[in-house]
Amino acid sequence: MKIKADKLKTFLTKVKLQNENAIQEAVFDFGKEGVKINANNPAKLARVMGWLKASAFKEYKDIGPIGLNDIDNLIKVISRFKDETVLTVEGNLLTLKNAGKVVEISLVNTNFITTDTKEPELTFVDTFTLPGGRLQEIFDDVKLNKDTIISMETGLKNVKISNTGKYKFQHTMEASTCVGGAKSSFGQPLMDCLSNLDGNLEMSLGNNYPIKVIEKTEDSIINIIVAPRVDSEKEGEE
Repeated sequence: MKIKADKLKTFLTKVKLQNENAIQEAVFDFGKEGVKINANNPAKLARVMGWLKASAFKEYKDIGPIGLNDIDNLIKVISRFKDETVLTVEGNLLTLKNAGKVVEISLVNTNFITTDTKEPELTFVDTFTLPGGRLQEIFDDVKLNKDTIISMETGLKNVKISNTGKYKFQHTMEASTCVGGAKSSFGQPLMDCLSNLDGNLEMSLGNNYPIKVIEKTEDSIINIIVAPRVDSEKEGEE
């Protein structure tokens, strides 16, 4: 298989999530349509379903599932490669080759990695779209506070995103698809799970309910579900 190293790095960075909510091991299934991953974060507060399309590769082969761990360092290794990189899997080794440089990475037996390929059945009140970069602008504002809570609320054709803390920001955006009535609050896991997404985002919201976020690009589709803060957590902050 052959792919630009930056494309592979970008995909892995987005599906890995970050900080305490980062996924460090997962099964990557190289099927006919491309590479797919279904994984929960360690605390099971978030779930990521990612698909790196076969079309993102210059050369592609459906080799089936492989197990990868230590994903943080795997991304650092891939960062050491540039342009088109050749990937091969033989036995328990993943090999990357590019311009005379070769690295061998030990794979993990997929039987030892817990995974759940079934997507949760969720019903939402409203679904709306945020343009690429807008959510990151909001997160940059929120990060001026510590241990903040982010609330999302939909109204008729609008959505409001606000936060607790010393610096209380409120962002109000038009959302023509919203009927209103959805409201949920989230903690640090929301930022850890969504901060690496930079494309247009389709967001689905309910009442004290998980949020579902889908990013679609030319190369990939990434679906992330994040649990809301429960009432006991909110009371503990007050």
